[in-house]
Amino acid sequence: MDCDIYRLWERAKEDDSDAWRQVVRLYSGLINTVARRAGLSSADAEDCVQHVWMILYRKRRNLKDPRALPAWLIKTTHRHAVASARRLKPDARDLLAVAPPASEELPDEVIIQLEHQAILDYALKQLDPKCRRLLEALFYSPRKQSYRAIAKDLNVLPNSLGPLRVRCLKKLREILQNLGYERD
Repeated sequence: MDCDIYRLWERAKEDDSDAWRQVVRLYSGLINTVARRAGLSSADAEDCVQHVWMILYRKRRNLKDPRALPAWLIKTTHRHAVASARRLKPDARDLLAVAPPASEELPDEVIIQLEHQAILDYALKQLDPKCRRLLEALFYSPRKQSYRAIAKDLNVLPNSLGPLRVRCLKKLREILQNLGYERD
C-alpha cells in the first residue's frame, strides 16, 4: 500500500486504477459519514458517495495538493447530500429515524474531526493485524480490558504489551506522517 499521499494522488490523477482503489478506500468512510450526517438514508448516502466519486474523477486534475482532498470531499459531499435530502423530502417519521435535519454548513470543528478520523482509520488499516488489534483494544474498545485479557487475545505475554504498544504507536505515527498528518 502506497502511504505517500502525494505520490498516490499523482498516480490517481493519471488514471492508475490501483491508486484510485486506495484513494477510494481511504476516503469512502468519510464521504459516507458526511452524507449520513446530512440526513440521507443508507441507500441514498451510497448514491451520494458514488456521485461524489464521479465528480472527483472529472475534476481530479484541478486538485493540486492532496492535503486539500479531505476538505474538498467533505464540502462536496455535504453540498450534494443537503440538496438530495431536500429533493427527496422524506416525511417527518423517516427523518427522525435516519438522522437530524440537514443544515447548510458543517461547523469547521466537525470537518476537522471527520478529516482526522478518516486519516486515522486509514492509518490503522495499514498496520499489521497484531498492532491494529492491540491499539483497537487499548484505545477503541467499548469495554475496558485488562492487559492480561488483551495479551491472551493477541497470544503474547502480558509483560510484552508495553514494548509492543510502543512499537505499534511508532509505526502508526510513521504512517500518519507519510499521509501528511501533522500533530497540533
